[in-house]
Amino acid sequence: MFAKIDRYLIRYFFVSFFVAAVAIGLTIIVINMVQDLRNFIDHKVPIAQILEYYLYFGGWVIRSFFPVFVLLAALFSVSMLARKNEILAMKASGLSLYRIALPLLITALLLSGIHFYYNEYVFPPANKKRLEMKEFTIRKRSKHRYRQVNNVYRQIEPGYFYTIATFNVDRSEGTNLKVYKTRDNKLNEITTASRIVFEDYQWVAKDGIVRSFDDSAHESFTQFASLVLPDIEDKPSDLSKKIGKPEDMGLEELQEYIDLMKRTGGPYVREAIDLRMKYAYPAASFIVLLLSIPFASNPRRSGIAVSFAVGTLIALIYFVLFRILQSAGYNEKIPAWLSVWGVNGLFFIIGAVAMLKARK
Repeated sequence: MFAKIDRYLIRYFFVSFFVAAVAIGLTIIVINMVQDLRNFIDHKVPIAQILEYYLYFGGWVIRSFFPVFVLLAALFSVSMLARKNEILAMKASGLSLYRIALPLLITALLLSGIHFYYNEYVFPPANKKRLEMKEFTIRKRSKHRYRQVNNVYRQIEPGYFYTIATFNVDRSEGTNLKVYKTRDNKLNEITTASRIVFEDYQWVAKDGIVRSFDDSAHESFTQFASLVLPDIEDKPSDLSKKIGKPEDMGLEELQEYIDLMKRTGGPYVREAIDLRMKYAYPAASFIVLLLSIPFASNPRRSGIAVSFAVGTLIALIYFVLFRILQSAGYNEKIPAWLSVWGVNGLFFIIGAVAMLKARK
């Protein structure tokens, strides 16, 4: 059971968290609104749709800046308590800094779990709606560019691939299909068809020819009106042009995308790192709080202005290092685990050492 002092600390923390989230969130929303103001005016976007868009945009702000809110909340709440000598009074009553920090660390750990759940199960569908509104309502771009795909190339397995000249996702129908089978770097079989359709949960080629070649380069061919293609495992949605980035996908959707790239021979290094980032980034809330408590608990370094400056500096350093290692991982300059967990590991060590050396 939490003691009264624990509830007091947690309540103080959440008040600061709410203030930081609202202040920073509104600032980011206003800046974005100013940037998109011309699009709103030029395309005559109704006020109701603008408000709906920024409701979804607020979800993106929460997803992207949640650790910053936790960091500032910890700095503000603990530094104000230190400035009013309440931290000193707690220590005088027999509580160590570890005991004072315990409820905040537990809260940060729970918030990290909530952040992870939000990122993977609440944010993706809402963000998809935001991106669709940005493309089709605000920028007035045609949906046709995402539903009509040209020059599709997919690998079924090494030496076995197919191409489609054009594919309509809504009708699940494509034109000018070519399926190639090779053996020992030589063409073994080619199937051409005027159309390919997805019907009854399977791909069917229409009005085509299957040409086979033996080692003596002798050719044989067979015409068909309809031919089932059971080896093609892609769904029509797999062939569509995606709105947004893979990193904005949910956990399961991103894993399915990586599996698709593995199956078709496409690149997936960036996506594999983004998948690991989904576990690493929410953990930042716990780590930055661990780092901030030793600093904020010193009354000589307390105050809103000082806390805000320190929080901004810590957040800036964290995000810059985070992006540098992420980019190095994308380009395979460093191991994937280092690009994902390197910054968190560094900040955790610094925070743990600072906590150990802080005045108890």
